[in-house]
Amino acid sequence: MVLTTTRSAQQIAMSAPVTMDQALQGRNTGWFADRGIITVNLILVLSQISSYATGYDGSMMNGLQSLDEWKEFFHQPGASTLALLNAIQNVGQLAALPFCAYACDHFGRKKTLVFGAWIMLLGVGLQGGAQNNGMFIAARGIIGFGLGFNITAAPILIMELAFPTQKAPMVSIYNSLWNMGAIVAAWTTYGTFRIANTWAWRIPSILQALSSFVQILCMWWIVESPRWLVSKDRCDEAQAIITRYHANSNPYDPIVLVELEEIKEAIRIEKESASGGSYKAFFQTRGNKLRFFIILAVGFFSQWSGGGLISYYLTLILDSIGIKDQETQTLINGILTIWNLVTALGFSLVVNKFKRRTMFLTSTAGMLVCYIIWTALESTFEKQVDATGTGSPAVGRAVLAMIFIYNAVFNIAWAPLQVTYVVEILPYQMRARGLVLYNLFVACALIFNQYANPIALTAIKWKYYIVYDVWLLVELVVVYFLFVETSGSSLEEMAAIIDGEEARDGIIEAVAKVADGKERGVVVSEQPVA
Repeated sequence: MVLTTTRSAQQIAMSAPVTMDQALQGRNTGWFADRGIITVNLILVLSQISSYATGYDGSMMNGLQSLDEWKEFFHQPGASTLALLNAIQNVGQLAALPFCAYACDHFGRKKTLVFGAWIMLLGVGLQGGAQNNGMFIAARGIIGFGLGFNITAAPILIMELAFPTQKAPMVSIYNSLWNMGAIVAAWTTYGTFRIANTWAWRIPSILQALSSFVQILCMWWIVESPRWLVSKDRCDEAQAIITRYHANSNPYDPIVLVELEEIKEAIRIEKESASGGSYKAFFQTRGNKLRFFIILAVGFFSQWSGGGLISYYLTLILDSIGIKDQETQTLINGILTIWNLVTALGFSLVVNKFKRRTMFLTSTAGMLVCYIIWTALESTFEKQVDATGTGSPAVGRAVLAMIFIYNAVFNIAWAPLQVTYVVEILPYQMRARGLVLYNLFVACALIFNQYANPIALTAIKWKYYIVYDVWLLVELVVVYFLFVETSGSSLEEMAAIIDGEEARDGIIEAVAKVADGKERGVVVSEQPVA
């Protein structure tokens, strides 16, 4: 027998829990808990594949440098030309970044994501049809411009739309899917090096469009961020999204009330305090200054930890240890990308089981140890070459092993957590601008790396690795003293960590109004109740 009853918003509010932990108490929050969670996770895949393009780019450029057809077509590019061909993509990103935060906050995360995909598609078309160095360079600049919009919007949308207990793993998976693009690029170049014409490099160039093509084709299924909708006074739409995907279409689920109220009150408090209205906000309070320096550190450290040598100039490293055959080089590049995907995804799935600081410290210390051993081995091999004309194959294999071990250690924290950590420490009003700053620092670090690495490796060889030995020690000290713990923190607890007790108390007091049914503005429809 079915009875129809009507419950008012105030009645529901008075029985609702005050905190998210209480709202989720006793509920199954697994990946396949209900249809709503499964559906939103499938939708978020469309945002997660934005990371594909960045991983594809680095691995593709690695692979192209091993292809005789590519080197011949572009007139055997030297170190400085290689630096330009790699760095121009990040120059394009830098050109886009001043507009990315505005686009995300004013037009929405979804539209910004799709806009970036269209620009990237245009650039990939030009890249695949390039007739000279100028066209190839221009194409890579356009790809970088579109990528700036795309990778700014994607992680924000993931963090703001994902189910509350799955936010960190979902953003961590996003960053780890860099390796999915790397795998496709590496194995594509391994397959096409046998083609004795320009299609050997044109096919890998064109396949960079895969993520953009999928996002454009499926853009009608991409769901907008509830937080952005609330910021635009479209609360009914935000409530409908939360109800459908976080409450499995049950409007009486306490999570609907608590989550919507947290979003509304957090945005209201930030607006009243004029927090995050411009980039100046990062220098106006102690908490925001801490956020800025953490973002600065994460952006630069993610690229200046030695991984840039492997990502863009693996060919030069393999040449230095006597592995010069293009088939072997492309094969190693392909195997390395699979290794990276497996290790990065593995650590992404367990990010909620360990402390953030523990993972960052372990990863950074491990990289330092790997680089010290790598430096010693590289020095030994190159000195053998200088003395006898050939290096020991055993030492060369040991260098190759260290490359694989280094990547696994890097993937403990720096692959899955860099974007997750940045987004976690930022309040709504500062989120887009904070991610723009992060992408700015990453692009600046990459440009420096892409110019400096090939020239320095060619000029001073193994001695260049000593620079990274010293720098990784600096990183370890900075991580230990600067990074704060964010794992397991709710909205109000994160405010206490960064901004102090007053910020936390303000949000707790605002959210507590849910229990009294005050200032809610939430409409709950009538439903038949069994």
